[in-house]
This record gives sequence, structure tokens and C-alpha cells, in this order.
Amino acid sequence: MDTLGIAILIVGALVVGWAYRFAGENQEGFLWLVTAIGSGVGGFIGSESLGGASTWGPETGGLFLLPALIGAAVVGGIVEWVVRQATPKNRAHGQPV
Repeated sequence: MDTLGIAILIVGALVVGWAYRFAGENQEGFLWLVTAIGSGVGGFIGSESLGGASTWGPETGGLFLLPALIGAAVVGGIVEWVVRQATPKNRAHGQPV
């Protein structure tokens, strides 16, 4: 993966992490960045580390886009779920404490 692929992976991870913020209960602050980091790891694993399963679909800058998107969405979703479960909530308003 070259510089273009890394840039696409970072931007895609930020977009996926930010988009998960709007699913369900809204989290305050910058907790979506934790999800973005998880999405970046999932995107990298999806594009580079799954052997023959990660070499299909369009490729830009050494990054296979479809496996990276699927990996980012799956791992990002798991990380978002863990973050929401671990964040204490104010029961009166449903907002993080």
C-alpha cells in the first residue's frame, strides 16, 4: 500500500467513525475517534491481511476498497458498541456523564 492508499484508509476510517456517531444514541465529545481508529484497523485487515479473500474489487493505491470498507464497517461497529456499553449514562437525559 502506498501513500495514496494510506490516505484513503485514514479518510475512510474517519468517515466511518463519524457516521457511526449518528446511529442510535448520539455520543458527546470525541468518542467517535475511538471508533475511527477501530475502523482503520478493520479496513487495513480487510484490505491487506486476509490473503486471497482481500484481493477482489477495485484497487486504488494498493488498497482494495471493498474488503477495506467491509472490514472498517464490521470492526468499527464492534468498537462503537463497546464504547457505548462502556460509557456511563445520565439516566435522566440519556447523555454521557
